Amino acid sequence: MSKQTVNFWILFSVSIILSAIIISVFVKALKVILMIVLTLALSPIIYLILRLIFPTKRR
Repeated sequence: MSKQTVNFWILFSVSIILSAIIISVFVKALKVILMIVLTLALSPIIYLILRLIFPTKRR
Protein backbone atom coordinates (compact mmCIF):
# COMPACT_ATOMS: atom_id res chain seq x y z
CA MET A 1 0.00 0.00 0.00
CA SER A 2 1.12 3.50 -0.67
CA LYS A 3 1.67 6.09 2.02
CA GLN A 4 -1.44 8.01 0.93
CA THR A 5 -3.67 4.93 1.35
CA VAL A 6 -2.27 4.18 4.81
CA ASN A 7 -2.74 7.80 5.80
CA PHE A 8 -6.35 7.68 4.60
CA TRP A 9 -7.16 4.54 6.63
CA ILE A 10 -5.52 5.95 9.76
CA LEU A 11 -7.48 9.19 9.50
CA PHE A 12 -10.67 7.28 8.73
CA SER A 13 -10.24 5.03 11.78
CA VAL A 14 -9.43 7.95 14.08
CA SER A 15 -12.44 9.92 12.83
CA ILE A 16 -14.78 6.98 13.48
CA ILE A 17 -13.41 6.53 17.02
CA LEU A 18 -13.70 10.25 17.77
CA SER A 19 -17.26 10.31 16.43
CA ALA A 20 -18.24 7.41 18.67
CA ILE A 21 -16.73 9.14 21.72
CA ILE A 22 -18.48 12.44 20.94
CA ILE A 23 -21.84 10.71 20.41
CA SER A 24 -21.56 8.76 23.67
CA VAL A 25 -20.71 11.93 25.61
CA PHE A 26 -23.62 13.73 23.95
CA VAL A 27 -26.04 10.93 24.88
CA LYS A 28 -24.85 10.97 28.51
CA ALA A 29 -25.26 14.74 28.68
CA LEU A 30 -28.70 14.45 27.12
CA LYS A 31 -29.74 11.91 29.77
CA VAL A 32 -28.58 14.23 32.56
CA ILE A 33 -30.41 17.21 31.06
CA LEU A 34 -33.57 15.14 30.60
CA MET A 35 -33.41 13.97 34.22
CA ILE A 36 -33.02 17.55 35.47
CA VAL A 37 -35.92 18.81 33.34
CA LEU A 38 -38.20 15.99 34.46
CA THR A 39 -37.29 16.57 38.10
CA LEU A 40 -38.04 20.28 37.82
CA ALA A 41 -41.30 19.58 36.01
CA LEU A 42 -42.55 16.92 38.43
CA SER A 43 -41.52 18.49 41.74
CA PRO A 44 -44.46 20.97 41.95
CA ILE A 45 -46.94 18.20 41.12
CA ILE A 46 -45.51 15.88 43.76
CA TYR A 47 -45.45 18.75 46.26
CA LEU A 48 -49.15 19.46 45.70
CA ILE A 49 -50.05 15.78 45.97
CA LEU A 50 -48.13 15.47 49.24
CA ARG A 51 -49.85 18.59 50.61
CA LEU A 52 -53.22 17.03 49.84
CA ILE A 53 -52.26 13.75 51.49
CA PHE A 54 -50.67 15.34 54.57
CA PRO A 55 -52.55 18.57 55.28
CA THR A 56 -50.77 21.09 57.50
CA LYS A 57 -52.37 22.40 60.67
CA ARG A 58 -53.58 25.96 60.32
CA ARG A 59 -54.07 28.24 63.32
